[in-house]
Amino acid sequence: MALSQFKSTEENPFTELSDRELQIMLMITRGEKVPDISENLHLSTKTINSYRYRMFEKLGVGNDVELTHLAIRHGMINTEKL
Repeated sequence: MALSQFKSTEENPFTELSDRELQIMLMITRGEKVPDISENLHLSTKTINSYRYRMFEKLGVGNDVELTHLAIRHGMINTEKL
């Protein structure tokens, strides 16, 4: 995480995510809970958590807060609506 602050701002780590991972990332950063995401996407909570941890590994983050901060830094979410 500390090294990610020194990466070029032009690099967007979110390009490494699949469409489903991006969909789940956006839901998480909007504050949706895993059971709600699971219900909305008709997937098990275990599957949603598998996506979460795979995203965390790809992005080098450890939790939802770090994920949200990274998404804000890279313009993936609009902070004006938060």
